[in-house]
Amino acid sequence: MIIAILLAAGKGTRLKSTEKNKVTIPFFSKPLIVYGVELLTGVTDKTVVVIGAFAESVKTVLMGQPVEYALQVDQLGTAHAVSAGMKRIDELRLNPTDLLIGYGDHTMFYKKETVQKFIAFHKVENTAVSLLTTVSPDASKLAWGRIIRTGGGSVTAIVEQKDATATELLITEINPGFYLVKADFLRQALAAITPSSVSGEYYITDMVKIAVQIGQKVAAFKVSFSEVGIGINRREEINESEKIYLESHK
Repeated sequence: MIIAILLAAGKGTRLKSTEKNKVTIPFFSKPLIVYGVELLTGVTDKTVVVIGAFAESVKTVLMGQPVEYALQVDQLGTAHAVSAGMKRIDELRLNPTDLLIGYGDHTMFYKKETVQKFIAFHKVENTAVSLLTTVSPDASKLAWGRIIRTGGGSVTAIVEQKDATATELLITEINPGFYLVKADFLRQALAAITPSSVSGEYYITDMVKIAVQIGQKVAAFKVSFSEVGIGINRREEINESEKIYLESHK
């Protein structure tokens, strides 16, 4: 059983929203979060949406959708949000083998076929953590985490941009934030993740480093940038993202 956890609890600080969660922003007239729910419906067995800031606005745009909700009272980072999702899954007495984790403001470009291929890859590779990666020369502009690999090509960590060294900032392989994780390992990782010394947040990306440290397998599924596009963190990114979407769907 694969359960999806869609993260939609953030305050959208850079968008300066005072009434609605950013995942409710229209993208070609459809709320961002709806793309994620529609993408995962039928591909995973159930979708849990983690809500927090302006929670009712998220519930309103998802009215009638086949989802469960998990409440993240304090927004302490992505790992904290995933923990809230796992708590709800336990309350529902579900017993997933794997969790698919994504962001509610960044699933517009994904296709069901891509997700299905990703799931097949995860099963064949039999990894504790599988992650999508992509390459962009504008990595610093996007402010995404960098993929750290060994000389042999194995993924060893994801470093968030705000925590990256000058050398790490030159890396163009980046993390769009889409993961498949074995449930048993995820529980272990969530218990081990500590807050960032820079931001104080608990990053779900730290599970990659933890997996490597304890000898668990990690594998990356690289896709073209056109298959992931950009998420929405700033007002100007709405129009930019829509332009990229139109170009990639010609």
